[in-house]
Amino acid sequence: MRVLQVGKFYPPDHGGVETATRQAAEALTRLGLPNEVLCFAGQGPYDDAAGPVPVSRAPVLATVSSQPLSAAYVRRVLALAPRFDVLHVHCPNILAALALCLARPRARIVLHWHSDIIGKKSLLALARPLETWLCRRADLVIGPTAVHLAASDRAADFAGKGAVVPFCVDGTMAGPHKADPAGVAAIAARFGGRRIIFALGRLVAYKGFDRLVAAAALLPEEAVVVIGGSGPLAGVLGRRIEAAGLGGRVILAGRIPDADLSDWFAACDIFCLPSTERAEMFGIVQLEAMAFGKPVVSTAIPGSGVSAVNRDGRTGLVVPPGDATALGRALARLVADPALCRQLGEGGRAAVAGPYSRAAVTEAFGAAYARLDSGASGRL
Repeated sequence: MRVLQVGKFYPPDHGGVETATRQAAEALTRLGLPNEVLCFAGQGPYDDAAGPVPVSRAPVLATVSSQPLSAAYVRRVLALAPRFDVLHVHCPNILAALALCLARPRARIVLHWHSDIIGKKSLLALARPLETWLCRRADLVIGPTAVHLAASDRAADFAGKGAVVPFCVDGTMAGPHKADPAGVAAIAARFGGRRIIFALGRLVAYKGFDRLVAAAALLPEEAVVVIGGSGPLAGVLGRRIEAAGLGGRVILAGRIPDADLSDWFAACDIFCLPSTERAEMFGIVQLEAMAFGKPVVSTAIPGSGVSAVNRDGRTGLVVPPGDATALGRALARLVADPALCRQLGEGGRAAVAGPYSRAAVTEAFGAAYARLDSGASGRL
């Protein structure tokens, strides 16, 4: 069974879907299923010869509402589709849906449902007929959590075809074994031994960092909030921090190099994912924090799998999205209770060693793909 993964971008390009595509490639390879990746070309540079699978990158002509446009991509889908037994499509990707609709492949189609199209009305109107065809044509639909499938706007179109295959923490991501004791000590010394609340992500509206800044005003002096990442809202957040008089208590650390991330996860006491919108569907960064035994404070976004990953009272605390007061109280509770932090942190470690382990994810992929051979389908 030969598999072509049809995605958007692929590492070293950054992003949750990119990481998930690589994890799928590695899991399928471990299962003995030869697979390749077709994606768009980003900034590069690339050394795809060193990767686990062959990668073909199509040049992008333009990008509209986060959707890359590329005639070369469509041509390659049309050329490659007949050569594979399974086309594993990472969604949403309207150009891939268009290309497959044109190709009308005989291969089995697997949809990896990362998210619905969120908040882009013009793109959604264009995409709806293509997505409807693709969902009904699909033989299997994989969701990283059950919520991805059950709460999708497309749930009726792929009913009975769903399988849950979560993400995992892999060797390319931050991990305790990568932390440098000297680097960890330097971070702790930089903040004078205060309790560090760490957040990480692109500085865009749906990440909710403005709510985290507001929540910081409710925290005791012994706590400091550090937000790692860059993005268009850096200036706005900086001004908000200064206006609130939180200059020494909320730090915008900028983009943190990958090589330093393990030190930051090891040095922090609490991890926070304050996202407010359904554009945040999983939050794989939560798993990285959990691998370090850090309690997570996240939000219960309706229709999102974020709080299915961070289980309230088991791996962290979960609060309503956009509620700065609730967020501040949850963080303050953990700052004041190191024993609770340790308890929740151990719950996170157990989750990463269990259902979110590489072995468990590979097994889940195997069980899902076995249904293609058997022709069986299951209802969630």
